[in-house]
Amino acid sequence: MTATQPRPRVVSMAFWCWLSAAILLLLGGLLTLFSHGPVPVFFRGAGVLWIVSGALLSYLAGRARSGDTRFRRAAVALSIALAVLLALFSVMTRGLVWLVVLVLVTVAAVLVIRPSAQEWYQPEDSPEPDA
Repeated sequence: MTATQPRPRVVSMAFWCWLSAAILLLLGGLLTLFSHGPVPVFFRGAGVLWIVSGALLSYLAGRARSGDTRFRRAAVALSIALAVLLALFSVMTRGLVWLVVLVLVTVAAVLVIRPSAQEWYQPEDSPEPDA
């Protein structure tokens, strides 16, 4: 990425999808963790997992938005792992809210690996990858 090249729209859209997914993960995790009544320990542990993953996703998305390729790859990898866990959790709890987060995370991961986004992340002095 060069300083003179503007950020592509797909990178900005991926950032906002990741950020909204992270906020929903944080809120869902807090609601699961601090809900009143008899809640199984497994679901409270899942609440902690969602809080940590939401915080980590927001950090990675912010660093990926600034143009760091390593954080973009890490955010995509976390998105894939979260997609699997969210699909399982939504089936177990029959919660449709988790499917919204799943869609947001998946859309962000797909947008940030588009060719226009990859060109922006590619530094100018590095050689072109062989096909």
